[in-house]
Amino acid sequence: MQAKHDIRAVVRQFHIAGEFLSAQPYGTGHINDTYCALFNQGGTQVRYLFQRINHQVFKQPLALMENVERVTSHLAGKAAAGPDPSRRVLTLIPARSGAGYFTDSAGEVWR
Repeated sequence: MQAKHDIRAVVRQFHIAGEFLSAQPYGTGHINDTYCALFNQGGTQVRYLFQRINHQVFKQPLALMENVERVTSHLAGKAAAGPDPSRRVLTLIPARSGAGYFTDSAGEVWR
């Protein structure tokens, strides 16, 4: 499956350390487009997932992201006392704008 989007341009809009290595479509979802990007971080390869929110399905993607940010923040607070809290709750990587998402020049919203 060939990527429909310029993922290299998208990943540059997020605060992620290391060298971008590659990105491939991820999964077989029918709603959002999901990509797995691989970064070299000090000799360790680290994966990040990026999603383009389908605004045909989610008519208000910014409101959706506000809800996702609110819920993940709440759950992170609850999981903080448990073992390995960073792996128990979704971690949103902020965009360079400071928001929990990035809107590209075509109006597509990415998280």
